[in-house]
Amino acid sequence: MSRKLALLSGGFLLALGVSGTAALVFAPAHLLPGYSEEDAGSCKTLYQSEFRRGKEKRLIAVIASDDTAPSARLRTGMRIARHLTETINPDLVIVQVTDRHGPTARTQLRGPAIGAEIVHAPNPGKTVATSKPWEARYVDAEPTGGGLYFGLRVEMRLTELQALAKDLGPTEGCDGDVVDEDAKTVSTGKADAKSSGDESAKSSGH
Repeated sequence: MSRKLALLSGGFLLALGVSGTAALVFAPAHLLPGYSEEDAGSCKTLYQSEFRRGKEKRLIAVIASDDTAPSARLRTGMRIARHLTETINPDLVIVQVTDRHGPTARTQLRGPAIGAEIVHAPNPGKTVATSKPWEARYVDAEPTGGGLYFGLRVEMRLTELQALAKDLGPTEGCDGDVVDEDAKTVSTGKADAKSSGDESAKSSGH
């Protein structure tokens, strides 16, 4: 994993166990299959966390999707990233896409469990993590029966991502919701310490 991505994700990805090494290559346009709305599946939010890095408001979300084609899960991840920026207004959003049949425990959401990762900075000037509005990487393979991804990890070019972003269509959340009812949402701000504790207590039964 590059130093830039490590800085971008920060300690939260490490806590989620999403770190690891992977070979990244830049994707020629022909490697990304054409997308059809018929290929799009539904998605469910497994985990969502809002936190601050200095003066920046950041958000990370892990979603499970029915999408099997790399192009479909990439588009789904971008759609959710844009939806989160429009509804929560963070300076940086990271969306990781897993398979519906894959692991759901936070300690297992790493390595081959992640089929695509999308980074969106609606205003790159407000974050020190990236100078680009979009970054994305995906595994160029369909998931196994157990919901894991094994294959070449491909990094998209900014021009390709910007073209896809213009054609996203409606930016509703997973299954019409911003956060699934079972998703854990926390804040690391001191002012929200009490509310975070309350949310932890509420979610402990899940």
